[in-house]
Amino acid sequence: MKTTWLLAFALLFSSVAFAQREIDNKAGWGLKDRLYFGGGFGLNGGNDSFGNRYFYVGLNPIVGYMITPQFSGGLGLQWQHYSYPDFNTKFDQYGVSPFLRYNFGQLFAYTEYNVLNTPTFSNSERKNFDRFLMGLGYSQPLGRRGSLNAMALYDLIYSNTERAFASPWVFRVYFSF
Repeated sequence: MKTTWLLAFALLFSSVAFAQREIDNKAGWGLKDRLYFGGGFGLNGGNDSFGNRYFYVGLNPIVGYMITPQFSGGLGLQWQHYSYPDFNTKFDQYGVSPFLRYNFGQLFAYTEYNVLNTPTFSNSERKNFDRFLMGLGYSQPLGRRGSLNAMALYDLIYSNTERAFASPWVFRVYFSF
């Protein structure tokens, strides 16, 4: 547990960050000034903890709307593809994540309700799994409109018996512009 808190602290105060762009006061509050976009990309492969070969790719675009200069809301989409060649198995997961965010300078509070649809292996049907994530993040500006963002989130409705997710902790790094 001590290691988890130390890792979360290190992520929050590292030079890598998660932020939305700032409003140009001279331009006003048009739709162009309020919208921001971003997302992440994941790619992984190798052997899992049981020694099975796997390949993973994921896309996570987001769109946000600044309600005030400090408060915004938006929607994230998820697509993840897994391949296990040793078992000749491939499957896709997809989801949706409405979110809210409040900025305190470069730090921010973040909450998200996440629904992920994935196949079940017992009867070949698909099932929805949900998470209610809350946490903190840090934003590092990259020029006038862009930023690199990192956050640590905790799943408030995590169920150890459901086993849909390996951990209640979620760590993310995103770009936004």
